[in-house]
Order: sequence, then C-alpha cells, then structure tokens
Amino acid sequence: MSLTDSPVTITLIFANVAISLWALYSNPIYFTKFAEWPYQIVYNKSVYQIITSAFLHANLPHLFFNMLALFSFGLTLEQFWNSQFGFLNGSLIFLSVYFVSLLVGSLFTVLLHYKDPNYVAVGASGAVSGVVFSYIIYSPTSTIFVLFFPMPAWLFAVLWIAFSIYGMKSKLGNIGHEAHLGGAAAGFLFTLFFIPGAMQIFLSHFS
Repeated sequence: MSLTDSPVTITLIFANVAISLWALYSNPIYFTKFAEWPYQIVYNKSVYQIITSAFLHANLPHLFFNMLALFSFGLTLEQFWNSQFGFLNGSLIFLSVYFVSLLVGSLFTVLLHYKDPNYVAVGASGAVSGVVFSYIIYSPTSTIFVLFFPMPAWLFAVLWIAFSIYGMKSKLGNIGHEAHLGGAAAGFLFTLFFIPGAMQIFLSHFS
C-alpha cells in the first residue's frame, strides 16, 4: 500500500491540517468568518461557510482524530476504487463521496439550527463519516477498533447512528451530531446507489 495510490486522501489531509492550523494560530477573525453559522448562512447568505467550515477544527485533538479516521479508512477506500475503476476515476469517485457527505452534513446542520444565531460548527466530521460508512459497504464484517474494543464494522455503523440520534436529541456535548448523521447517511446511500457494483458487494456479505 503506497500513499501515492491515494492522492485525494493525502491532499485532503494536508488541506485540513494546513487550513486548520492557519486558522487556529493566526488572526482569530478567520475562524469566526469561515466557521459554519447556520443563522448567517440563511439570513446573511454566507453560503461559503458550508464548505469552509469543514476545513477548520476546534482544536488539535479534534483535528487529529478526524484526520486519523480519514487516513485509516480513506487510503484503503480510494485505493480500492482505483483498482476497480482506474487511477483517475477511482480518485474522482472518492472525492465525490467526500464532498457529497460534507455538503449533506453541513446542510443538515443548517436545516436544524438556522434559527439559532449563536450556533456554530466546524470540522470535517460529516465528510469523514461519509467515507467511513462508504468503506463499511465494502467491508461490513471487517473489524473496527473503537476505544481499543474490536467490533464488526456493521455493528459500529448501527451504534454510530444510534449515538448520533441520541446526541442530537439530548444535545450531548459540544459535538456536531447532525453533521455526523447527515454525512454518514449521504456517504452510505451515495455509494450504495451511484457507484457501480457497490450494492452487489454489500449484499454478498450477508448472503
């Protein structure tokens, strides 16, 4: 497995790290301007925040864990698609899944919080959730380690959805549960219905 076989994954990690560090350690106004404020997006037409917020992170641990997940799942997924559809097409498919998940996660957040002028969100969690759930389609029975506990990928998916819904309803922690849920659903459904052969591969694991 070579890093050069997953150019989009590596580029996205580099972009997230560079932009996040720039915003965290330069003028704080950049963080305020480019974070996702649903109220501003709707009433001030700050639509660009839907994209820019996904390349910002609240702190170093937030950035680290998102990029660790993207590295862990993105490398394998992008290389799989490159082997199936050719180097360029596979990477473009991966990029499509990432940005569809990003957009849906961000828009779902806007839909639920546009009336709250104080709500703000940042992070690539929606996009990364989409990548993880796309990966699960191809390897639903593979083992995923969650806080050092192993579990099958399909069980992780069920627990992740349940936790996200619970977190949304209970407003648990300073976490963008809406982006997680929207991104995961978008990545899963987009892969399942728009990427050739994905449905057959997913079903074959349970037949």
